[in-house]
Amino acid sequence: MSSFTFFSLQKKLLVLVLSSTLISISITTVLFLNFDKISIFQFQENIVLIGIFLMVAMSILTYFLSKRLSGPISQLSAATHRISQGDFSVRTNIKSRDEIGNLSESFDYMVTKLQEAEITIKQKEEVIKQQEDILLKFSQHTQNDCVGVIDMKDSTKISAKLSDENITKLYEIFLNFMAKIVRNYNGEVVKNIGDALMFRFPNTNLNDDLVMKNILECCLNMIESRGELKEKLAEEKMPELNYKISISYGSVKVAQSTTSTISDIFGPTVNRCFKINSLCPENSLIIDDNLYKTLKNFDEYNISQLSETEINKKYGYTIFQVKRTNGF
Repeated sequence: MSSFTFFSLQKKLLVLVLSSTLISISITTVLFLNFDKISIFQFQENIVLIGIFLMVAMSILTYFLSKRLSGPISQLSAATHRISQGDFSVRTNIKSRDEIGNLSESFDYMVTKLQEAEITIKQKEEVIKQQEDILLKFSQHTQNDCVGVIDMKDSTKISAKLSDENITKLYEIFLNFMAKIVRNYNGEVVKNIGDALMFRFPNTNLNDDLVMKNILECCLNMIESRGELKEKLAEEKMPELNYKISISYGSVKVAQSTTSTISDIFGPTVNRCFKINSLCPENSLIIDDNLYKTLKNFDEYNISQLSETEINKKYGYTIFQVKRTNGF
């Protein structure tokens, strides 16, 4: 904001008074010096009329000059009233180079800041409202689900070689491709966590062979579809991907968002599924001990225990790799 004052308001008022006085003196002096030569002054009533005319003329001149000075002040007053009513879009835009001009510039700057502050407050209120809207409501019961996680292998190394736009495209292709397979087998996509996709088969009945085979077929189809995924990635000039799939069975706690029909799940079963995923060989499927007890008698699948590691010892997990009996 500029603080330069070309002609102050005080000086303008002084000029107004002096100009009015000077004009009055000048007119009076001219008339006095030429009083005898001007025929109009030969009659007394004419002198009175001329006097009245001059008073009116000076009054009109003074009025317009004072109006010109008081106009910006009235404009500022009106703008202040509008702001008090909550209208922060008003601006005075007075361009005079005096105190009023400086005041107008400061006033408009202040209103701009108030408007920006109001927008910021409204945005924060909206964020708070959205956060309140997405609060999770936990159900009062647990249910037994088959929970699965498919995780991209070496995603950090791959992402380091790609632009932000291509990273987004890579994740989009991979996650959507896998989510489609899950839905084809009547599974439910829960959410993606970075480069991993979590899915589930709600209320899984371990005694239903068709249900259990459907779950295994879903996961094995993800692995067997790697060639198709590779082609899709190649079309977008993306690198090929390796991934790991783990599934576990057990009780989960369901949380329902107030703004979504999709449920989130929590609990030891989910934690176990993520932990054992780190032990899975690339492009393979592993299951936990709970699923092994049910699936071990299926002739269509070759289920073998993986060698014990530190994480197995730490958490007491026993994990098994699942392949088709005839290979793939």
